[in-house]
Amino acid sequence: MAVAAVVTMAASVQAEEASLAGALKGGEVKIQFRYRYEDVDQNNALDDAQASTLKSRLNYTSALFSGWQAQVEVDNVSQIGDDDYNSTSNNETGYSVVADPDGTEFNQAWIAYSGIADTVVKGGRQRIVLDNERFVGGVGWRQNEQTYDGGSVVNKSLKDTTLNYAWIDNVNRVFGPDDGTTAAWLGDWDSSIHLLNASYSGLSFGTITVYDYLMDIKDADAQSNKTYGARFTGKHALGETTSLLYTLEYARQEDYGDNPVSYEADYYAVEAGLALPAAVTLKVGQEALEGNAGSAGKAFRTPLATLHAFQGFADMFLSTPDGGIQDSYAVASIVVMGATASAVWHDFEAEDGGASFGDELDLSLSRKFGQYVTGLLKYADYNEDGFAVDTRKFWVQLQVDI
Repeated sequence: MAVAAVVTMAASVQAEEASLAGALKGGEVKIQFRYRYEDVDQNNALDDAQASTLKSRLNYTSALFSGWQAQVEVDNVSQIGDDDYNSTSNNETGYSVVADPDGTEFNQAWIAYSGIADTVVKGGRQRIVLDNERFVGGVGWRQNEQTYDGGSVVNKSLKDTTLNYAWIDNVNRVFGPDDGTTAAWLGDWDSSIHLLNASYSGLSFGTITVYDYLMDIKDADAQSNKTYGARFTGKHALGETTSLLYTLEYARQEDYGDNPVSYEADYYAVEAGLALPAAVTLKVGQEALEGNAGSAGKAFRTPLATLHAFQGFADMFLSTPDGGIQDSYAVASIVVMGATASAVWHDFEAEDGGASFGDELDLSLSRKFGQYVTGLLKYADYNEDGFAVDTRKFWVQLQVDI
């Protein structure tokens, strides 16, 4: 009997090893190349920037093995041609900034377990994207993505409900893997961050989300904050081919951790639109981040957001001005012959005091060619009015996914 037990155990171990080998061999490999040319023209003493960069990504995800799965993703960002731009780490400070520094790093490296019903537990370096990325995102627009070191849990046990929790001890920022030339351009933020996010989609007219984010950012104390709020977004059919679109959001923020400034500030966003026949979408909205024009460091901040997606493609408001900011905008987009074209108009002013911050026009055109190739053209034209300087940016991008 002892011999039989040993034989059975050995067979079980061999079967597990074979299954693990099968999971590794049965994994999926993905390759991505993203070339981008970015031109920046600013009305200041800096020379115009022309950046030509290539992001190369290799991604491997194993097959499932007894509920376990792993992923490794390596990114390389390389300068193509001359470095006529300030990448934040190349010491070319006489040029305008294009924040795409050279480097190679593990963008993701995680192990996940999904053996608990309706639950995924993940540990390691990972992508974390919550809602529309206004508070927590991956900054996927930049060539070096923002990812997070820590753990996360996603649970969907309750009907139409998704519960998210994440703990983060390091933020891998777009300025990595090497630190930039100033404190603001650190490649990593040592942190102790807790993210709670719960959404319910069982309503016929939309999805409601509540959240509580505790961000103790030890390498940037002034960014540490406690933010809690609620978001509602949805659509309502007005006919067979037309729908009303709407979004409402409110958040409250306070200082947290070792932030040297004691403050409280509000955030709100309201948006309404129409999805029309012929793939036309029209929207208008307003977003406000509260500030205090008479006191530095008391404005609402979003240090982990995908900032490029908000307040204009020119990225003039990556840090909230002391007086806060109010962005009133209109969006029009259409899909024609497989191409998506969009135009966005922004009017900016201080949330506190109402001083004008200028306006901006953003244009974009994207199209997929076949199964693997996507092209993109983008243009941003920011006109100052007492804040920053006139800035024009233009992008040409070609992406191949294999």
